[in-house]
Amino acid sequence: MHRLNNYWLVLVCMLAASSTTNASKGAAVDEIRQTLSASCYSCHGEAAQQAGIYFPALLADRPLVRNREIWQRAIRALESGGMPPQGAVELAEDDRVRLVNNLDSVINHFDYSGIKDPGFEPLRRLTHTEYDNTVRDLIGIDLKPARRFSDEMAGETGFDNSATTLHLQSSLMERYIAAAERLVEEALPAQPQAVEHRRAYMTVFSTLPGEGVGPTEAAKKTLRRFLRRAFRRQPTNQEMTRALALYRSGRESGLDFEQSLKAVVSGTLISPSFLMRVEATKETDRAWQIDDWELASRLSYFLWASMPDDELFDLADRNQLHEPQVLLAQLDRMLADPRADSLGTVMAAQWLGFGRVGRSVRMGAIDHPWCTDSLMDAMRAESSMFFMSLLREDAPISRLVDADYSYVNQEIAETLYDMKGIYGSHMRRVALKDQRRGGVLGHGTTLAITSNYNQTSPVKRGHWILETLLGTPPPPPPPNASVFDQEVSKDKQLTFREKLAMHSEQESCRSCHSQFDPLGFSLENFSYFGQWRDNYTFRIRIKKPEDINYDPESNFRRVTKAIDVSGTLPEGASFDGPAGLKQVLVEHRHDDLVRQTVSKTLAYALGRPLEYYDEPTIRNVIASLEANEFRFRTLLREIVQSYPFLYKKHPSDMETQ
Repeated sequence: MHRLNNYWLVLVCMLAASSTTNASKGAAVDEIRQTLSASCYSCHGEAAQQAGIYFPALLADRPLVRNREIWQRAIRALESGGMPPQGAVELAEDDRVRLVNNLDSVINHFDYSGIKDPGFEPLRRLTHTEYDNTVRDLIGIDLKPARRFSDEMAGETGFDNSATTLHLQSSLMERYIAAAERLVEEALPAQPQAVEHRRAYMTVFSTLPGEGVGPTEAAKKTLRRFLRRAFRRQPTNQEMTRALALYRSGRESGLDFEQSLKAVVSGTLISPSFLMRVEATKETDRAWQIDDWELASRLSYFLWASMPDDELFDLADRNQLHEPQVLLAQLDRMLADPRADSLGTVMAAQWLGFGRVGRSVRMGAIDHPWCTDSLMDAMRAESSMFFMSLLREDAPISRLVDADYSYVNQEIAETLYDMKGIYGSHMRRVALKDQRRGGVLGHGTTLAITSNYNQTSPVKRGHWILETLLGTPPPPPPPNASVFDQEVSKDKQLTFREKLAMHSEQESCRSCHSQFDPLGFSLENFSYFGQWRDNYTFRIRIKKPEDINYDPESNFRRVTKAIDVSGTLPEGASFDGPAGLKQVLVEHRHDDLVRQTVSKTLAYALGRPLEYYDEPTIRNVIASLEANEFRFRTLLREIVQSYPFLYKKHPSDMETQ
């Protein structure tokens, strides 16, 4: 009886504590609403929605942690003094501290123990890259038909594989139809003389008539295997019946065996079951585990950006892929396959932005003849090969920043990095004795995408580090933030850092610039495409010409100023140059780097934006990383075994908290 009484006492205390916690959270939200409505609605209410932030709607979207990133931006802006801006309704210091504490309690200390939702990945089409790769692996020849399609859009995840943007427009369907006809004509010609065409025939026509196998039986076997691979699952009886009917229609109209099957192949390539990533749905409000065929596709499109291979299909057919040891063994096998390079050329390229080099980021060939297409190809290859080395070698996540090696060929070594003794166009791994260059911060791609045309941008570089690399973007500039005044802007004897220091004397600018300016200026020794420099050089007019017969060069003189690359983080840590920046990021911002790497990889793997209910998964992955030296292979293993990767659930509103 005594034990029973103790049990009820503990239970009552737990329920009371829970009730008190919920009540305190509710009171905190009420205080947040009151403070924001009194001090912030003039900029973020009915009259205006500066930076796209509308607090009434955010407060109505419960629990508040649904919009975690926006609220965290608000917390950082309040902590740094950037909000409210000068000229806005004043916020007393006590109210500001209380608002920060309440937001921190509701957002950063939200109780996730009752949240278990794997999310829902809706029907979506293949990305252009996935389409090209899937056609290649399905037919056996790499023709890249999607090069003729319009450009993809990136969703809020920053990746083009986000289900929120992958709709099937009628104009794109026309492209698919034309591509299917062209693929059949080019990959499966009537006279397959070339080696690649014979390989394509062997891939598609798995069974030919002869040696006791009649045409109909051969067609049935070929179509069953082809549809299984094209649809990434076993074809239904109805699908087989339709395919065989189309084959027979071709034979009856006078076509031979192969021509009749090619008509079915062409039709399959425009089928929604091929063009779309389709997963079964269930009439339930509970989460359910996806089947092995769906898991095979999730795994292959995550790691390969392409369809599963026969080994995955065979495991799915035997319902073995879900077994943990089998799943992890497949991860290791697939990561060793060259198709996994898509994690570098697609995922990392879109996350870190280096896929834009040579496309939207490039220099004019006339004024910059050194900036060739082959150089920019090598720049992208350096970054993607480097990223893949981290995954395949199971490196710690910090090596993304502080690695002591990279990948170069002769052109990139000589043009950008002033390296000697590198010959040939092939990319190879090189050790870096210079601590300034290793890691993504020293890559020409990073330095190019964070520059303006023909000149560096410390503001862009610092902002890229905070937002892209660390996942902690600074708040948007306040409405009354200004650019350089005209006198400062035209002063040719001031460096950009000196101009920006004058600009940042304004209170409305200082709080944000103090976060990203030191980071960006530490990289100023790198030019706009990554070449090293020690000084700024200016041409300054020394007198106004009064005679039309003057030598223009005689009216200018060159001024050289040493580049100041010192900096201090807002929390007080000082550093100098790119080597110091890398050290301070690893020592003081490692948690942010890890969380951002986990979040980006998970969003890419799931093909959807992360929601607040994904936070338990993120925390579980980070805990496993901490126990395993934060190594990349652990990250991948935890993601493919995670709850949202293996399960799904119909969307539904959670109870407000």
